[in-house]
Amino acid sequence: MAGERPLRLRWPDAVVAYVLVLAGTFPIVAALHNRAIPAVLANYLAHAWLALIALTWYFFLGRHFPIGTVNDRQLRPWYLLAVGLVAVSAIETLVSPPGAGLRLPPAPTLLAQLVFLAFVVGPTEELLFRGLIQTALNGSITAEVRLRGWPVRGGTVVGALIFGSFHFVNLAYQPLAATLQQAAAAVILGLLFGVLYDRTRNLIGASLAHGAGDFSATAIPLLAYVLTSR
Repeated sequence: MAGERPLRLRWPDAVVAYVLVLAGTFPIVAALHNRAIPAVLANYLAHAWLALIALTWYFFLGRHFPIGTVNDRQLRPWYLLAVGLVAVSAIETLVSPPGAGLRLPPAPTLLAQLVFLAFVVGPTEELLFRGLIQTALNGSITAEVRLRGWPVRGGTVVGALIFGSFHFVNLAYQPLAATLQQAAAAVILGLLFGVLYDRTRNLIGASLAHGAGDFSATAIPLLAYVLTSR
């Protein structure tokens, strides 16, 4: 109806959404663990599921979260964050270059992985974890603290922890130590992305920065390996 107030996201939306994430992701992880499907296909399927959940809330349930625009002022902080993440990947590669025994997947698989990192993982994870889950948590959790004038909301912190916990699905194909490291990094990055999303309300920039970070973390070491192995 005209003039009707939009439905607000609350913490039950976040809980239900995350339960659905786990319910849909675990069969894919199980198939990957049993080598029924390749890893690159598992990644695409899992993230298609994340996008489906977030878009269902947005379009079919009418529980909207801020998307933002391509306004340069909104996107500028995300550009800076993207450059910083690329720089971190470059520094890590210089400090710890890839070993000579690095095994590359077949060219089609490698291309599919790079496309996934550049264009899929950022939008899907940001839609779900920052857009839907973080917004829903902050719709119910009012507590916040200020760090150098920047508000850090309670729901943003909880959302970052949930984002980190999601990375434990990687135990299907890698050791616990590596998974714990990824989960811890995801919590830190989730908090950083979350605070910036609260400030800019822009998922477009968050998706771009996320994609730049994930793509560079793989592409830069790969490029270094190719250049040094000639």
